[in-house]
Amino acid sequence: MVAEASTPLGAAAESLLIRNVAIVTVDPELGEIPNGDILVHRGVIADIGSHLDVPPGAEIIDGADAIATPGFVDGHRHLWEGLLRNALPDGDIQDYLQVVNGKFAPAYTPEDAHIGELVTALGALDAGVTTVLDWSHIQTTPDHTSAVIAALRRSGLRAVFAFGPPGAPDRGHEWPYGIKRLRDEEFGGATDLITLALATFSPEHQPYDTAKKHFELARDVGAIITVHAGLNGIGTPDQIERFARDGLLGPDVNLVHANALSHTEWQLVADTGSSVSITPSTEMQMGQGIPPLRQALEAGVIPSIGIDVEVSSATDMWTQMRLLFALQRSQVLADRHAGRASSPPVTTAQILQYATIGGAYACGLAGQTGSLTVGKQADILLLRPDLFHSSPVNDLTSAVVHNMDARNVDTVIVAGRTVKRDGRLLGFDVATLTSEVYEARDRVFAAADMPFATGRHSLAGAS
Repeated sequence: MVAEASTPLGAAAESLLIRNVAIVTVDPELGEIPNGDILVHRGVIADIGSHLDVPPGAEIIDGADAIATPGFVDGHRHLWEGLLRNALPDGDIQDYLQVVNGKFAPAYTPEDAHIGELVTALGALDAGVTTVLDWSHIQTTPDHTSAVIAALRRSGLRAVFAFGPPGAPDRGHEWPYGIKRLRDEEFGGATDLITLALATFSPEHQPYDTAKKHFELARDVGAIITVHAGLNGIGTPDQIERFARDGLLGPDVNLVHANALSHTEWQLVADTGSSVSITPSTEMQMGQGIPPLRQALEAGVIPSIGIDVEVSSATDMWTQMRLLFALQRSQVLADRHAGRASSPPVTTAQILQYATIGGAYACGLAGQTGSLTVGKQADILLLRPDLFHSSPVNDLTSAVVHNMDARNVDTVIVAGRTVKRDGRLLGFDVATLTSEVYEARDRVFAAADMPFATGRHSLAGAS
């Protein structure tokens, strides 16, 4: 791919034309376009078609060797944990609560939270994720909150900042009622890539009346609500049903995991238009339950896919898509072989929808992102199919879902602004940032009195 004109990071071109590109729109009306053009004007997709006119002064990208897709939308991740990547590879959910929430989170300073948030956000962009619902439970002080919001803005990622619980008690945190100050002081600009949500506990995990007050608080400020729900063996069952029957679920409510919801609860989720985020790898390896894609589809719910915790999970959307695809198909095909009634096996196209449109719905951004559709924000990936592991291409959607990975991400565009080009993130000194990451990692592990096995630095050698 050749950019015939360049625009520095920090500004989007007035007009951008991607031409001669294979397009997987994930728009049900447009489908796949084997050879087409995408016109972007002021950060919005203005037209999709063939042989589009070139506006005067437009930046042009020749996409003859690329596949264009919408950016991935991650429906659930804890971005602040970037410093802790692969620190708990064999842990279950109880280990996570004890080690990550109990030891690491209290050790984080605002500066550590900023660097951890930033490296995760940049890792997401580098791997083709352009939007994340950031379930941010590191709000130990107002300075921690400001630090992670600043990191999101610095990264160029589109995000839903879900204002969550503190990482340590009794240090002057503002959660949850500080969400009103955040709405007034930190959010609300028409061009802001960061929107506000409330991350709280479901009625399974805190007193019912407290959960109800938190939901009402979020609605008072116009924020979506995201809660962990339906984890096997954790919390009081049937509370989601009670919440639904009391009229407290709805399109502004995002339920994460939902592994142990009853059939009745799934129908109520569908009836109320609530969203569900499934995080395949953490749910299976941490013991939260089998990812409930089958139950979601049988209820008529289109879920989103999340990466969740990088302390033990792969950091890319491809891993999660393939896990979910293989799991659901193995379940329904096993039923067929056994002569049991079964729902249809999920398709490749559906899996891509969950990683894009499904995530946009979970984030409350379905009108802005999740597909290549005229009028939506220009969140676009250009993927190289010509690498040995991904060529030849015989089916566009299958090539994207099953044969590609982060190595194929050549160009990433967020709201018309190019943040990655020719396989490299723009605007960041990688060596300097990497040093900052390791220094922050060392501080956090030392403060938490936790060892690590390998790395650029070691606690033994730290001054």
